[in-house]
Amino acid sequence: MKNQLERVFSSKTRVKLMTLFLRNVDQPFYVRELTRKLKERINSIRRELDNLSKMGLLINQRKNFKRYYRVNKDFYLLKEFGALFLKGAATSKERLADRLKKAGPIKYACLSGSFTKSPARVDLFVVGEVNRSKLNPIIKDLEKEQGQEINYTVMPESEFTYRKELGDRFITSVIGNEKIELLGSLDKL
Repeated sequence: MKNQLERVFSSKTRVKLMTLFLRNVDQPFYVRELTRKLKERINSIRRELDNLSKMGLLINQRKNFKRYYRVNKDFYLLKEFGALFLKGAATSKERLADRLKKAGPIKYACLSGSFTKSPARVDLFVVGEVNRSKLNPIIKDLEKEQGQEINYTVMPESEFTYRKELGDRFITSVIGNEKIELLGSLDKL
């Protein structure tokens, strides 16, 4: 889906920017921060920020000698763009689930935290016997795609069950926070 969006919007940088902004509607970003997060050249970022501002999707303001950009919540196509990029995220979700399966026998996996705007301390939670050398490239790709560091936790099913029975605060927060289930179900653990 991301390649299709790149074709429609004609710029990989624009797609990355729109994805980041539409997933973080309330958060302002400054130019250098965006170049680091998205790993794109500063001129490319500036050009696309200018395009998105002229389109009306982004507004900017100067603060402490930095120009901050954020989503214009009054933009007339905001809902439609949000839905389009959310659909792209859904296909990415299926692709991520398929890749995770190759890292080992996974009983459960979910996205939380920055993916759901929940206060969870972890973005990706995995229960199963995972081969770390196969998981690490998946995490790196996910970080590159999201433009941010991914906090993740992997634990064997026995540890999850034990900690769940103890009422462990971390496990309780994972269970209680909003999440996007990728593989398995908490009910079956």
